[in-house]
Amino acid sequence: MYDEGAGEPMPQDFGPVDSGVHSKLKYSLEGIIPLILIIVIIAFLGHQFGFWNIPGLTDRGPMNMLIIGSPSNEFRNVLNQSKDLVRFDVRKADRLTTNAKDVLAEYDIVVLDQHLESNKEVSRQLGEAIQDYVSSGGKFILVMDSGIRRTNDSAILGWEATFGDVVPVSCDKEGASDTPSCLTKIHVPGRLFRADYKHPIMKGIDEAPREGGVYLLETLPVNINGRQIAWIEAYPYENQSDQYPGIVEQKLVLGKSLYFGYDPGISKGIFDATLEYLR
Repeated sequence: MYDEGAGEPMPQDFGPVDSGVHSKLKYSLEGIIPLILIIVIIAFLGHQFGFWNIPGLTDRGPMNMLIIGSPSNEFRNVLNQSKDLVRFDVRKADRLTTNAKDVLAEYDIVVLDQHLESNKEVSRQLGEAIQDYVSSGGKFILVMDSGIRRTNDSAILGWEATFGDVVPVSCDKEGASDTPSCLTKIHVPGRLFRADYKHPIMKGIDEAPREGGVYLLETLPVNINGRQIAWIEAYPYENQSDQYPGIVEQKLVLGKSLYFGYDPGISKGIFDATLEYLR
C-alpha cells in the first residue's frame, strides 16, 4: 500500500526569489564609493593648495617662512606682529648652494628679498631649487630687483635664465635710454590701488593708504607676465607712465609665485592678507 499522495513531489521552501535588485544595488555602491573618495581627495587637495576654502578644516597653525636676503626693519616688524600666521628665518643667498633644495623643502613660503643689498646674485643651484620648489607646490615671493644676477656669470641679467617661468615679471629694456627695467629704480610718493577685485589679497582695500595719504616708495618699471593684483601710482598722477606693477601673481599647476614691486613692510594689512591667502 502506498501513502496518500505518494506520487506527488513534496513542496520545498527555497526562500524568496532574488529579483536582482539587491545585486544591482550592490554593484552601484561599488562603483559610487571610489568616485566619492576621489571627490573628497580632490576637494581636500584644492583646500590645501589654496584653490578654494572649505570651512571647518583645521588650520595647521603658523606657517614657516624662509627669507633669503636682507628684509627691511619694517618687513621684520610686520612679520613679528603676525606670529599667529607665520614664523620666519633669514639666510643669505650665498649660504644656500649645494643643499638648497633640501633646505627650501622645510618651509611653507620662501621669500627672496635682496632689494636692500648691493649684491643681487643667486647661484644656479639656488635658482633651480626655487624653480623646483614652486613647481612642486611651494609658495614663493620675490621682492623688487632681487635675484636679477647669477653668481659667476655676468652675462645673465633678469629672472628668466635663473628661475624660468616662475617669476611673474620680466626685465625688459626701458624707454629711449635702453636701460633694462630691473636696473631702473624709481623713487616716488605714491599709493597702491586694487587691480583685481576678485583676488583675496586686496579684498576690502581699494587703495592704500587711505584719506589721500602717500607712501614714499621705491619701485621698478618691470614688465608684467602674470596676473596683476595691485598697481603703484605716483602722486600727483599725470599719465600712464606714472603707474608701476605693485603685486603680480604667477599661478603654476601646483605652486604660487608673487612679485612685490615695493617693500612688503610698507602695508601690514596687505601682507597679512597675503599670508592668509598663502595658508
